[in-house]
Amino acid sequence: MFQKQRKYRLVHEPYLIEWLGITYPPGTWRTNVRIGDKLLKKTVTTATPSELRWLSGFAASVDAICLLPTETHLIEAMVRHEPGVMEDLLKYRELIKWTSGYEQAAAKTIKLKLLTPLELGWTGEFYAKYGIETVHYSPPWILEYLHTYPHLEQRGRLSTLPTT
Repeated sequence: MFQKQRKYRLVHEPYLIEWLGITYPPGTWRTNVRIGDKLLKKTVTTATPSELRWLSGFAASVDAICLLPTETHLIEAMVRHEPGVMEDLLKYRELIKWTSGYEQAAAKTIKLKLLTPLELGWTGEFYAKYGIETVHYSPPWILEYLHTYPHLEQRGRLSTLPTT
């Protein structure tokens, strides 16, 4: 009669940080970076500094930024299917230009990366048309976690459609 409630398990952050640590040199990346603060200041002209700090909590937040000598990587991790991940990455590419402290990063070549253990099939090809690189990272512990969900959640939605 009563459905057993799932126990919450922190997965997204450890997954992202593990991959960042393996992929990039120490000190080159930051996680959960709020972006677009200059745009907020430009559009909300009647707010006090205190109100702007409060409003910044509702600003966009990219999962990770990696600052390399000639490139800036904006990274979004998707452990389970999340609609809108492509839109988010495209939005972050525009918002980095409006972010205090990242002026030099915005002037470099910006690469968009989607980190996922999911099979995306044609969706990954679609993302690539918009300049988003899909990075597959599947440590055993994340696959174990995904197998606790129904089959649809273990794979990317629409991933089984044929590719051309």
